[in-house]
Amino acid sequence: MRRWRRADPWTTRRQVPAGVAILYGSLALLVLSAGMVTELVAGRLAADQAGSMAVAIAVIVGVLLVAVRFHLVGVYHGERGLLIRNVLFSRLLPWREVTGFYPGPTVLSGPGLEGRQWTLCVLTRDGAVETPVQSRGSVLMRQLESLTGPALPAAEFDLVIRRLREAHAAAQAGGGAVVR
Repeated sequence: MRRWRRADPWTTRRQVPAGVAILYGSLALLVLSAGMVTELVAGRLAADQAGSMAVAIAVIVGVLLVAVRFHLVGVYHGERGLLIRNVLFSRLLPWREVTGFYPGPTVLSGPGLEGRQWTLCVLTRDGAVETPVQSRGSVLMRQLESLTGPALPAAEFDLVIRRLREAHAAAQAGGGAVVR
């Protein structure tokens, strides 16, 4: 079974913007596509107008894909290992490669910013892997949350680390598969 469980809790702060973007983007895509098809069938749409409408549809589809992807950013665990989802890519770390979890400092460029934010790091046999899950820090960091991933209160951040350690221990005890 390939069921992935989200390690970090879903926050309203992430669900609402992504949900609104998906809803309005879907409606805009539907209205624009229906209008384009109707005008093409009626013969009232010139070739240059169809091209600009097609570009608008492509932009809306791109925004929808990013909104859906943003909604899925986080760390997931399952039978096969850890799935780390960022906005642009995903990375699967098999349980046999994972050796531990720890909160590491987020590397930020700017005066006085380093060491103010913690990110969930996964220790592997090949080194550490930084995830998009962060512990909520200063006001500036909360503003950057929408660009990086979920920023959790300290208690929830600790809960994520505890959940992942438990899943890792269960996977090690079960020969690499999470037994529940």
